[in-house]
Amino acid sequence: MMTQEAPKPVRRILVVEDEPFIAMGLEQLLPRLGYEVSGVATHLRDALAKAEAGGFDLAVLDVNLGGELSYRVADVLLAKGKPFVFCTAYADVAFGRYTHVPVLQKPVEKKALARAIEEALARARPSQVA
Repeated sequence: MMTQEAPKPVRRILVVEDEPFIAMGLEQLLPRLGYEVSGVATHLRDALAKAEAGGFDLAVLDVNLGGELSYRVADVLLAKGKPFVFCTAYADVAFGRYTHVPVLQKPVEKKALARAIEEALARARPSQVA
């Protein structure tokens, strides 16, 4: 008699992105990679509220949200022990204390997104993504 392994839990991803086209692209790509989109935040205030509320395993953060940097959201995620990846169209962004965080370049490619998420999840302790 064969026993089946329990299916892996689906990781829930918070998308923080102010450009509708990019956000929609991520919303389409993530399920193809086996992830569920838990929500989308398009403004800093909304992103901060969603980061505080939780309900996700990892976040994809646009660095620049309508002229405001998302580092405050990153700080909340760090304090909560939630892994995240940055997403930016800028090649010369200084990440300071976030140098350990994977960075995606826009436009986001499927393989790069998968690699960045896996890297961020691998660096996280199991209790951070459970």
